[in-house]
Amino acid sequence: MPYASLDQLKEVIPARDLELLTDFERTGTPSDDRLVRALNDATSEINSYIGKVVTSLPLAEPPHLLTVLCRDLAMHRLYVNLGHDMTTYQRLRKDAIETLKAIRDGETAIGDDGDGPSELTSPGVAMTDGPERLITRDSLKGY
Repeated sequence: MPYASLDQLKEVIPARDLELLTDFERTGTPSDDRLVRALNDATSEINSYIGKVVTSLPLAEPPHLLTVLCRDLAMHRLYVNLGHDMTTYQRLRKDAIETLKAIRDGETAIGDDGDGPSELTSPGVAMTDGPERLITRDSLKGY
């Protein structure tokens, strides 16, 4: 199940573009199947980044952040084949991937909309010992 719904994706794509993006057979009707395929591909890409910090995938109730990222990645996938100026959609993709890498590396949280239990496996390991400090309050007295 994708992290964004078909309706959520359609909300951010102009109506005039839906047919251009999905109706390759020129039937005059946008293909919901192609939109869903783009959402599924985006969800798979998201899972490849968050798989190390989430206990089980796919998430049954994804946080809003993942819905936004899924929608943005799906839009990029759809527009890349259209031949329009891709600057905006490349930026969307770049930002989405940077966010996913930050989640993967523990630099940011996936997000918690408060609708269910946290899906994170652990908060990490705290370092409790290490080498002696080279700079201390005592060694800096007088400076």
